[in-house]
Amino acid sequence: MAVELMRDLLKIDQVIGESDTQALVEGEILVPDVKPDISRILLVDGNINITGKEALAEKIVVDGVVNFKILYTSEGAEYPVYSMNASAGFSQNIDIPGMTENMNIDVAADIEHIDFNIINERKIAVKTVVNLNGKSIEPSEVEVLRGVEGLDDLQLLREKVSYTDLVGRNQSETIVREKFEIEENLPEIAEIIKCDAYAVEKEKQLTDGKVIISGVVKVNTLYVGDDDRNSLFLLKHEIPFTHFVEISGALKEMDSKIKILVDEVYTDIKENIDGDRRIFEIEAMVKIDAAVNSVEEKEVIIDAYSPSKELKIDKKLVGFNQNIGQNSSNMVVKEMIDIPSDEPEIFKVFSINAKPVITDINLIEDKNIIEGIIEADVLYISQEREQSAYSLHQEIPFRHFVEIDGAKENMNAEVYLHINDVDYTLINPEQLELKVNLRATCTVSKKMEIDILVDAEELEESIDISKRPSITIYYVQPGDTLWKIAKRYHTTVDDLIQTNNIQNPDKIMPGDQIIIQKTFKYKF
Repeated sequence: MAVELMRDLLKIDQVIGESDTQALVEGEILVPDVKPDISRILLVDGNINITGKEALAEKIVVDGVVNFKILYTSEGAEYPVYSMNASAGFSQNIDIPGMTENMNIDVAADIEHIDFNIINERKIAVKTVVNLNGKSIEPSEVEVLRGVEGLDDLQLLREKVSYTDLVGRNQSETIVREKFEIEENLPEIAEIIKCDAYAVEKEKQLTDGKVIISGVVKVNTLYVGDDDRNSLFLLKHEIPFTHFVEISGALKEMDSKIKILVDEVYTDIKENIDGDRRIFEIEAMVKIDAAVNSVEEKEVIIDAYSPSKELKIDKKLVGFNQNIGQNSSNMVVKEMIDIPSDEPEIFKVFSINAKPVITDINLIEDKNIIEGIIEADVLYISQEREQSAYSLHQEIPFRHFVEIDGAKENMNAEVYLHINDVDYTLINPEQLELKVNLRATCTVSKKMEIDILVDAEELEESIDISKRPSITIYYVQPGDTLWKIAKRYHTTVDDLIQTNNIQNPDKIMPGDQIIIQKTFKYKF
């Protein structure tokens, strides 16, 4: 009777290649005609918007825009601080050997640093280094054997394979809008200088075909008051939102990864019923990137033989990422910041920009240790008589760990850092304590390769053991298993266990003696 094969389909997303590169974005920014001249630059901040990505042979082509926000002072001008916006586009290749046009791609981008200098009172030059990471992912389906029948003495070696299957990924956008009226004890709004917004995830839920995300957009608005001194004021608000991202095939019991980004923020000043400029409207674009994964576990055949008949078997080497675990952890980074002796002392702090940067990731037993810095820019009014605006840049190191059961040194880790909140306490005019509440989400996976049986055929030849000694004593060699020994000597693992009275088949040591008996099976 010929062997009968039962087949199964293994659906695996394989990371074919991954590469990092940098793009240098340079440009000159002109002050708009309606704005006064530049005296001092207080802050140049930026964010990246990836506008396009294309998979080509051996590379990914990435197009993007760096959006700049500049704060500056102008000597003798009406307001203590002015702002202007600018943008610069870029296009960059990420070289990935083995990349083809039909592969899926994933691109991550962040700003490493921004350098700037004043060319003249109406123009500044900026140089921005953008870090880009690209991955090429090939979705593949491998037909494997889950069963072979037809030979009475057929021996099958099975192994459970656990892997992560990307069910789907999608990006969706939602606009959050809110209208606020400032308190009566604050002056009217002369001009909004800047409005920073970031989103914080509160809850996520998987349902059939959807990922539902609830969170808040935290908004910090700096404005010039319409009073005698044109003072600066900071307003803090939270805007709740709930949105869903459609992902076909998503089910409640699956895993999901979420990234939330506030991409664009618009503000507008309105008059209240008394005709005062005390109302401002906020509109923010929230982008949500959601990926849903299913952890699949299948039993596959990795080897087969018959002690009595020759078999022709075909194997295929399959590579995949085995998901080890995912976890999130919050940390509070505290730092006492001293004002340099050559800088004026603080009268009042108005805003703090904080951005986390990862410098190192180190996996150890059941932990992922994350090291990095928080780049903080403090905007304040000085103690000087003129109470001019100044800024202070500080890099704050941090070290944190996220517990991941099963994590080991040789595995891969992906880390996503997100700021939940920024707070400070002014200790004295020369010192302030900064507190940054940071959330780290970590996913650990292990790159696996396994030879899987994809075909088997019974040959005509029978195996002849008649010339072999009745008893063979075999000394176990490094790397041996009972399966390998049994296959080599045309017997079975069960026979070896019984003959040698082996208590633990998985623990045979080099140098152990294995007795192999020649057994004939007669047919009458």
